[in-house]
Amino acid sequence: MIDKTDYIKNTQKAVNDGMETFLNWGNAAIDNTFSMYEQGIATRDTNIAEARKQFQELESNLTQKWENQKEQFKSMTIELSQAYWPESKQLMEQAEKLYQDNIDEVVKKNREMLESNIDNSLKSNLGLEKKWVAQLRENYARGSENLRKQFDTLVSQAAETAETK
Repeated sequence: MIDKTDYIKNTQKAVNDGMETFLNWGNAAIDNTFSMYEQGIATRDTNIAEARKQFQELESNLTQKWENQKEQFKSMTIELSQAYWPESKQLMEQAEKLYQDNIDEVVKKNREMLESNIDNSLKSNLGLEKKWVAQLRENYARGSENLRKQFDTLVSQAAETAETK
């Protein structure tokens, strides 16, 4: 026949071991989940940087093609207009200079401001998300630790109660 004290001790040990396994599993699951989430944030950060780089290369290539086509068109237009109006080249060059001095600069500044705003917004959002995940991870870890303390307190109280009986 099994002694009542041994039975209680064995039961407490089994419960202790089971709860310890459960708490360790919970901590591992929390760590794994947040690690994957943080890797996802890092991947998005990398993808955004790569997309920005590809966009800038595409923009540079298109700008270069546009400039080549613009120069060809300008050359043909000047030749044609000079045939009918000899001083037209000078007027076209003045108009082009005025355009470049004013419109090109405004477009360039607007594009730079827009890109800067987008970049700042993305960095800010990713930064907030990183902080949020770190805080959430900390809260889950603290909750898990509190659960462990509560369980330890409960087990020690149960052990004290068993010893007094």
